[in-house]
Amino acid sequence: MHLDYGVCYYKERKYISYSIAESYREGKKVRKRTLFPLGKLSETQVEQIKLILKVVNGKEHMLSSIENIIPLESRSYLDVAVANQIWENWNMDKAFNKTEITDSIVSTPMVARALTMNRCIEPASCYSIKQWVKGTALPQILKVDPEFLDDDKIYYELDKIERNKSYLESYLFERTYESNPKSYEYVDYDLTTSYFVGVKCNLSNFGHSKDGQFHRRQVILAIMVNDEGYPFKWDVLAGNTAEVKTLQDNVQACQDRFHLKNISIVFDRGIVSNENLELVDEKELKYITGLDKNQIPSIKGIDLTVFKDLSIENIKQEVTSLPNFTRHDELLYYQDLGNINNKRYVLGINPQLFVDEREARQEKLKYFNSFLNQLNKELREAKHSRKPIVVKNKITKELGRLKIRRLFGEPVLTEIMVKQSPSKETRKSSKKITSYQASIEKKQKEIDDTSLLDGVCCFITNQIETDPESGKFLYPPEKIICGYRNKAQIEDAFKHIKSFLKIRPFRVNLDEHVKAVYTICVLAYFINRHLSKMRKEHEQKNFLNSKNLYEPFRACKLIKFKDEKFGHMATKFIPPSPEEERIIQQLGFGELIDKKKFQESIVKN
Repeated sequence: MHLDYGVCYYKERKYISYSIAESYREGKKVRKRTLFPLGKLSETQVEQIKLILKVVNGKEHMLSSIENIIPLESRSYLDVAVANQIWENWNMDKAFNKTEITDSIVSTPMVARALTMNRCIEPASCYSIKQWVKGTALPQILKVDPEFLDDDKIYYELDKIERNKSYLESYLFERTYESNPKSYEYVDYDLTTSYFVGVKCNLSNFGHSKDGQFHRRQVILAIMVNDEGYPFKWDVLAGNTAEVKTLQDNVQACQDRFHLKNISIVFDRGIVSNENLELVDEKELKYITGLDKNQIPSIKGIDLTVFKDLSIENIKQEVTSLPNFTRHDELLYYQDLGNINNKRYVLGINPQLFVDEREARQEKLKYFNSFLNQLNKELREAKHSRKPIVVKNKITKELGRLKIRRLFGEPVLTEIMVKQSPSKETRKSSKKITSYQASIEKKQKEIDDTSLLDGVCCFITNQIETDPESGKFLYPPEKIICGYRNKAQIEDAFKHIKSFLKIRPFRVNLDEHVKAVYTICVLAYFINRHLSKMRKEHEQKNFLNSKNLYEPFRACKLIKFKDEKFGHMATKFIPPSPEEERIIQQLGFGELIDKKKFQESIVKN
């Protein structure tokens, strides 16, 4: 039996009449006869009758009521499925060397994948990996029993993951270079620090902390990314490693291991040293970096007096008429200083940064003046004698905190006698207290010289080749500026990766394990970088360091239901909203929410 219908029109209106019919054979012909005429039905009634007929025809196990259906469990589905699909699309399993892995049901690549998914989806999870995996659809997707992912197994596989680091680096490089060779025109290199949870690791040490965590042991992550922000080489170094000494191996790798030519290595000011610049020259590679402000005045032939008449009030008007300066955009005007001792310098000034830095200095000077007045007031009202060294230290400490120590001379103290009035309660006589009044001289020339550098920056490169005919540089200053500004790619990487670097949910101490955890974090960043790039192409937003990166997928969970009356169980996923489905389809993940394929790939497993 089946639900049949007929259509008729009356006064240009469409009418549908339903009936229950059955098919029968008459000779070699299949005919249809009506069993029960039903007339007009609502959409709900149509679906209900179809369901009843499926039960009658034996196409459904049972007909139950909603009261009998109870949910048994809920698991994260679409977010882990999307991250896993990106892993699959990049064929990450092939990055591992077959001779350096555990070749079993729970292989090294599978463990690495599970750890990477955890870092992608829930980096701050306080659960063990096994517990986290149990709460997701990964057991069905990967066809793995999470009970195998205990701590001992993970520690064992971390050793294998670390042994595969160079293979992973080479694989990521080859795939990203093959995808877009031009993305290696610029290679960004930088370092960051992260405090360490363990206490017995040789790598962790006290050193310069970029997080202000000087009281904690730390490790250093050095990383190289291409122009699209994809990482392809990384190193974990001892926390007390000097930044300027980290570049050599990476320059060597660019030339000998990755065979990169005609590239510019972009690195930050902290890595600049004459030794490092000469090293890049020797390897016949190019570099782009910036100078610290205190290095700019020492450039031969530079004239900073062009900025002396600029002020907060006139900067936006006057910057457009600076001699020999060209507008790059509203945030930068530049002057190509040309080839100076086989190095090329591009001087720049940022009008907004000029205002911010000058206002900040003026505010600091004003604040320090108030601080000094308040201190002198307290000294005049002192109830106990003061020590001059303590007063001086208090002043210099405040100058250091405000970072304006170089703008002032040494504090000068003038001794005063403070007469204390007698107390009625104690009936003690008055006594004289030794105190001081503090004064300090501003170094006006230092303030004026520092003001000349407000908003000023300087890029340095060895791109000095010129056209023989025109004499113009082959590498225009605009490309130098863009190359250095693209350093934001690596800053994105550090910001993203450092949200993972709490060495959790497992605590590790062995050097190999620490390095492997960082490798997992870099792989997670690679996955998230790719997903962010995909979303940005469609939605014109950068989701990389946003909690919204996986937001369209989080509501789509795996739900297991049971019919209490008949004992029947079923697994379904919560369907995405229309807007979420649009995003999912745009990104090419439509198969993950295809009900038929879901039944084949997830439910059967």
